[in-house]
Amino acid sequence: MSRLRSTVVIALTASTLASNATAQEADAPGSSRVPIHDPTGGAYTSPAALFVPAAALPALNARVTVGSAIQPAGSFDTMRPQLGAELGLGGGFTAAVGSQWFGGDVARTVNGMTPYVQLRYQLFGAADGMGWQGGTALTGKRVGWHGGDGEVEASFSLQYRTPTWETGIQGTLGQSLVTASEHDVEGRGYLARRVLPSLAVGVAAQVRADVGRESPEAEAQFKARGLAEVDVVSGAIASYTFERFQVGALAGVSTLGLYDRAGFIAQGSGSVRF
Repeated sequence: MSRLRSTVVIALTASTLASNATAQEADAPGSSRVPIHDPTGGAYTSPAALFVPAAALPALNARVTVGSAIQPAGSFDTMRPQLGAELGLGGGFTAAVGSQWFGGDVARTVNGMTPYVQLRYQLFGAADGMGWQGGTALTGKRVGWHGGDGEVEASFSLQYRTPTWETGIQGTLGQSLVTASEHDVEGRGYLARRVLPSLAVGVAAQVRADVGRESPEAEAQFKARGLAEVDVVSGAIASYTFERFQVGALAGVSTLGLYDRAGFIAQGSGSVRF
């Protein structure tokens, strides 16, 4: 009986240790993989599509995002699709490629595409995505597929996140690779509350301003296309995360392509993590 009791105790202890080890492997802050049942999405899946996350995508993870913006009025196309893919490289690095829709001189052609490549690095922050997160990103893109101009952007993102709310700000400096005097700055930010672990609602905004000098001829062309020195996009946001999937939306106002006016804009996006 004593031998049987000892055998049972040893078996239960081994089972408990194995269970704890498995849980730690899945949930430990230093783990290269993220639990599949992550209801918050992590700091690397921001509830605002406008925002570049400060946190690195965990190593060996890949994420694909598709989306589109709809703006009924303006010189840009009504539908502006976007597609992106990210890969966690480990060591705090994330690589990304994709394309956004700039809106070319000829509507609804590939000339409106803006392909980009990006390398992000997480400067600080816990691997579980809570608390302060800081990161930088370097992006190279071609604004306009045919005859477009090359541009490089450097940005810094800062996030603070708790289980019930989160916020983030981001600053970006863009420099034309064709004309040294052409550059712009962008500021982005969001504030969201998680009414449920999987559901976040809040507000987000983006402000872009040209700080380079343009010729009078170029200024006249930009104005004719509805382009202004300063553009703003802002609105209410919502996102829902379930397992490895996330869907998000923004509804608000935009001045893109409207020069000195503002019009309605809606954005939708969905992502999946592998």
